[in-house]
Amino acid sequence: MIFQQLYRATRQITGVLLFTILAAGCSVSPPTQVEMPLPQNEREAKIQQLSQFSIDASISVKAPSDSVTGSLQWQQQGEHYRAAMSSVIGLSIFELETTATGARVIADGKTHYGENAAELLNYLSGWSLPIEDMPLWIRGLPSHNSQHLQRDSLGRLQSFTLIDSQQRQWQVTYTDFFADSLSLPRKITLQSADSRLKLVIREWTL
Repeated sequence: MIFQQLYRATRQITGVLLFTILAAGCSVSPPTQVEMPLPQNEREAKIQQLSQFSIDASISVKAPSDSVTGSLQWQQQGEHYRAAMSSVIGLSIFELETTATGARVIADGKTHYGENAAELLNYLSGWSLPIEDMPLWIRGLPSHNSQHLQRDSLGRLQSFTLIDSQQRQWQVTYTDFFADSLSLPRKITLQSADSRLKLVIREWTL
C-alpha cells in the first residue's frame, strides 16, 4: 500500500514537472516577427535622420602589410564618432575619436593627434580605410561621390563604388540586412585594389 501511494504521488509530481517544463519552453521562444522594409524614400529619409547610434560588430581587415580579425564598437554622435577595435582575445588594437578640432587615435598605449582620422590611421597602421565616409556606408547610404549604385527589389543598396578621402576606389557590397522596417545592414564587405574590410554587425543601438 505504501509503495502504491508513493508510486501514485511520484507520477503526479512528474506530470506537474513535465507540464511546467513544457509551458516554460513555450513561453521562452516566441515566434520571431519579421517586418517588411519601408518604401525606399521613406526608409532612407529615416536612416538619414539617425544622428546618434552605435553598433557592435565583428571585423576583419586584410591590408598589404597586415591582417587582423576582432571586434569593433562604433558610436556616432552627430558629425563626430568614436571607434574602438580589439583583437579576438580582447586586446586593444586602437581607439579613435573625432571632434571639431580633428582626430585622436590611441594605439600601443600612445596617443596621437591629427586633422583627419583616415590619414592618421593610415600613418599609424598602414591601413588605408574609407573611415571618413563610414557614418554613411555603415547605414547603407551612399556618399556624394558614390557611383554605380545597385539596388535590390526592395530598394536597398546592394553595392556601389566609393572614392574615399585619399582618392582610393572601393567596392561596397551588402549581403544581409536586419529584418525590420529600417532594414539596416548586417553584413558589409569593402574591397579595394589591395585591401579588404568585412563587417558583421551583431547589434544596432538607436
